[in-house]
Amino acid sequence: MKLFLAVLCAFLTAYASGQNAPFAKTFMNGQIILKDGTKKNGQIKWFPDQNGKLKFRESENAATQKFSPEELSGFIVDTLQYVSLFNFEVFSDEYSLWGKQTIIKHTFGQLLDSGSFNIYFIVVSFYSALSGSIQSYPNFLFEKKSDSVNQYAAFPYGTRMRPKKYEKAKEILYNFFRNYPGIIEKVKGWKQQDDFFAVIEQMKMLN
Repeated sequence: MKLFLAVLCAFLTAYASGQNAPFAKTFMNGQIILKDGTKKNGQIKWFPDQNGKLKFRESENAATQKFSPEELSGFIVDTLQYVSLFNFEVFSDEYSLWGKQTIIKHTFGQLLDSGSFNIYFIVVSFYSALSGSIQSYPNFLFEKKSDSVNQYAAFPYGTRMRPKKYEKAKEILYNFFRNYPGIIEKVKGWKQQDDFFAVIEQMKMLN
């Protein structure tokens, strides 16, 4: 288990910067899933960003098509599965500066686990007033599906902010996981210097 957490942590730490995703700079073999469930094999290129369209071609010499999250159910590259996600809030500089979450219209999220709730890892990019440049902001996103409106809760990963800000962010998870006292206990005990992947593993066991 410790080895798995170490490998996952290393992968997501590299992935969090966007350009380190395996398909960010070059086409990789994969599969797109259309809205009607149809699957198409080919080559995929996508920079992890909420504003970027996925590029797809059926072969190296074929014409390249572009797809937004609205046009796909998701895609698969190697063992990585991504799902189209819509209308949720994440943590970025807005939260660090003003205590306000940022609304995301759409993006693709890496599916980490599914069950009574789904766990995703997403990366969004914005201009940072603190650094004066475009910055990537990784988040864990939790989803409960229903017949009416899906419920979401995000939690920042590796974002620099005051400990009090992190404690405030944890309150969102307390509400989302109110029927899972074991998860709430784990989240409450988590500190900024701790490995949040231990919490994710606890969530998986109870999912």
